[in-house]
Amino acid sequence: MNLFEIIQNNVTFSPQALMIVPFKEIWDRDESKDKSKANLELAFIYYMADERSDFMHLLDLDERISEIKKFIGLPESFTGKDKVLVRAIHYYEKASETTSTKLLKSTRLILQKISEFLDNVNMNERDARTNKPIHDIGKITASVEKIPKLIKAINQIEKEVINERELKAQSGNRSQAMFEDMGI
Repeated sequence: MNLFEIIQNNVTFSPQALMIVPFKEIWDRDESKDKSKANLELAFIYYMADERSDFMHLLDLDERISEIKKFIGLPESFTGKDKVLVRAIHYYEKASETTSTKLLKSTRLILQKISEFLDNVNMNERDARTNKPIHDIGKITASVEKIPKLIKAINQIEKEVINERELKAQSGNRSQAMFEDMGI
């Protein structure tokens, strides 16, 4: 689903986006002439849900909302959790989901868990009975040595997801040649 694009550092959306009920509701509820609130909220949806967003690495949703809010200049009172926005974000995520994006999301979650584990390892922690260290320094060191490979792998997956999306956009916008439908 390629409803949103970044053009000259601004989130833009295709006209067909406003034909989709959750996005149309956002557009219609902004009664201003310039539709500035609707444009900000649609940009918010892009940054929250699109794999190309610079904020997808923030897996904690409250943290992501806070950072996006600051980045695009939403008011402090904005929560990003009203029913219309949540529905639009959910719709966009589901409509954009592919096998690649599912795998990318899973990989990010695994890397987050590894990071949390490493943040919380207490090398001074000892077994109460034997007084030996609980954590094996060799295993932890071996795990840390594999992190560059994991980072390279997730970067590659991210590139593949973006390439997949661009290919779908190109094929979706391509018109048939005159004799293509006849197999000539």
